[in-house]
Amino acid sequence: MLTMKLFSRPAYPVLSGICIGISLSLVCLPYFYLDESCEFILVPSETQLPQMHNIKQKAWPYGNPDDFEPRINLDSKPVRGNVEKGKMIRPRFAASELGIREKLFLGVIARRDTLNTLGVAINRTAAQFVDKLLFFVEAQMEQAPNGLPVVSFKDERNVLQPFHTMKYVADQYLEEYDWFMFIEDNTYIRAEQVVEFISHVSISQDLYLGRMVDELQSLYCDLRSGIIFSNTALRKMAPQLEWCTKNAFSMDHTDNVGRCVLHTTGLACTPTASGRNFSSFLSHDFVFDRDVARLRANPVFNASLTVHPVNDVRSMYKLHRYFCERDMALAEEEMASIEAEMKVTACLTPQGCSHLPWPISVSEPSQPKNRFDVIRWDYFTPTHMYFPNDHDNMVPLRGADKLDVDDVVGFSERKLEDKYPGRYAFQGLVSGYRRFDPSRGLDYLLDVALDDVQKGSRVHKRIRLVKPLSHMEVVPMPYVTENSRVHIVVPVNDFEMAVLPKFLQVYAETCLERNDNSQLYVVFVYSSAAAPAAPGQEESADEFSALRATIADYEKRFPEGARITTLDLRKAVPSQLDVVEVVAKRMQEQDALLLVASAGVLLETEFLNRVRMQTIRRTQVFLPIAFFQYHPKIIYEKKPYPEAIEISKDVGFFDRHSFDHVAFYLSDYVLARDAYSADVATGHRLQSTASANVTDLCSLFLRTDLHLFRAPDPALKHAWLPRRCNPLLPEAEYHRCLVRRGEGLASRSQLAMLILKQQRANKANDISASSSSLPAA
Repeated sequence: MLTMKLFSRPAYPVLSGICIGISLSLVCLPYFYLDESCEFILVPSETQLPQMHNIKQKAWPYGNPDDFEPRINLDSKPVRGNVEKGKMIRPRFAASELGIREKLFLGVIARRDTLNTLGVAINRTAAQFVDKLLFFVEAQMEQAPNGLPVVSFKDERNVLQPFHTMKYVADQYLEEYDWFMFIEDNTYIRAEQVVEFISHVSISQDLYLGRMVDELQSLYCDLRSGIIFSNTALRKMAPQLEWCTKNAFSMDHTDNVGRCVLHTTGLACTPTASGRNFSSFLSHDFVFDRDVARLRANPVFNASLTVHPVNDVRSMYKLHRYFCERDMALAEEEMASIEAEMKVTACLTPQGCSHLPWPISVSEPSQPKNRFDVIRWDYFTPTHMYFPNDHDNMVPLRGADKLDVDDVVGFSERKLEDKYPGRYAFQGLVSGYRRFDPSRGLDYLLDVALDDVQKGSRVHKRIRLVKPLSHMEVVPMPYVTENSRVHIVVPVNDFEMAVLPKFLQVYAETCLERNDNSQLYVVFVYSSAAAPAAPGQEESADEFSALRATIADYEKRFPEGARITTLDLRKAVPSQLDVVEVVAKRMQEQDALLLVASAGVLLETEFLNRVRMQTIRRTQVFLPIAFFQYHPKIIYEKKPYPEAIEISKDVGFFDRHSFDHVAFYLSDYVLARDAYSADVATGHRLQSTASANVTDLCSLFLRTDLHLFRAPDPALKHAWLPRRCNPLLPEAEYHRCLVRRGEGLASRSQLAMLILKQQRANKANDISASSSSLPAA
């Protein structure tokens, strides 16, 4: 039954269709897939094998088809040359790498006979506002005015002077400035306003700016009023300046320069750029005292960027003062207008009019987020200041603090006189408060005594003042790198012997193992008791022999990188100057960078790099304030004590009385030492007794013009050492040593807790002793 159903009638057509389809596909397959780019191979017979071997080699050029691997075809790809990879040399400044240029170059086409007068006047009135100022004269000078940058040419033909100037500027400064302005030396220029003008003009266009010559259909700018070229315009002119010199037919510089610009760049003079007008005042003969009364109401004169001609030096200075006073008046009017708008706008805010800050336009006082952010007010009187820091309760008001308070009190007296003319007689300061807010400035609250002239009584008034922070500017400093070698000088005496092995270990980990560019000088200081023996006597044992052996061991461990030199100093009370003198005699580099440090310092790479960056030859000396650790037995409860020193108020403090660490260049030290020795030899002393007695490096460098940079350094940590104060030291230094020894023991709270524990222990001992002495019942 099953067989009959499986091969029943409906199954035959299906099977027949499948067989026919398979047969047709096998027959037609070679024709459908045959391609011209490859040869189709049928299964051969045994007699056809030799012939098929040749076909197989032609169809599969890569060998056996069973072992075929794909290959990338690079025949149609461009072949790149093998470029040798070298070390990339980066520019010194980021602006050079980013293509950032300075704003304005000002060139003055001057004459030799007016360089000492008009040239000096232009230099004094314009040099502080432009990025570069140079004076160009037609012939060489024997001696230029002091401080005046002058470029002279051998060619004395006056007609070619503008082209020699442009050629020199294009060769030397084309890649450094965006705008180039040229004027004559009898033209007054408002340099600050010119910089403001070009700051709003795009540098992406070719511009030939200036005042057009007063002629019909003129295309030239008047050189007497000043000409401004964009960088791209001067770049197009530079290769063809030779043509300009050959075609300078006129005796007028304006005509020759205009013809040159028109030929080389195709530019015509334009007095406007980016919607701003280049305004200039030109007259036949300008005398300030005669013409200023008439010109005060002239809008063209008041808005002019240049004035020509100004042939009198006094007129040029008076003209500069006139424009400065006018700019100040306009600035004050604008500030008053802005303050009025702020008052109106403040009343529309949700906080209302009471939220308006005082003074207007000055930042509000910072609001502390917690009690640790509260800024402290310092209380002072005319003679003393109370609680100026965490260590002193009261200090005399002197120095910069005294000058600051006197200045504020004097300003308050003048303001009271302006507000109440003839009403009060100022008697003086009673007391006051001062606070420094980094986001705002210095705030003052002064209580002053006044005599009321009308009532005949004395009154006290409280005055609030603010010294806002002014506009910040970056002070230019010489270029320094982190590649300088640091010569570390460490004096070691008998009570610092215990910490020197730790110092050498840290020095080896920080400098020797990392091959840091540094050298160590260890100066062993012998007291008078340890002086060398006389001839014929036995030499006493060297107390530093173990340390010398340790240093020798480090030299063996690091034969290539260990640079440790040991020196001896035999003096009862040595100073920093004595230590440096011993090292200076052994050093041959006069420009060596020296770092005088103590043996308890834990050196870090970050600190050494900061020494390299903050110490500048002939400019700056670096005096970092180290973080000194407190006595470990007081700050830690149990041993072992941690090796690392944490920056915390419970672990240590930044010792502001410490001048143990000084970084300087040897050449600066030699100059300062020689100057001091000459003053001592001639009997010239400073008026300040504190500065006259030079006992340390800080006192020595204070007598020079070098800048002393002193600040706390978190990377400079100093382990605790017992401090020994020698009574033979100078009085001021001995007193400072006693203060440091007291402050370096522990914080006030830790000492109070230590005293409290001791009192409780003593009380408990007294109770136990009294109870043990009672008779038995």
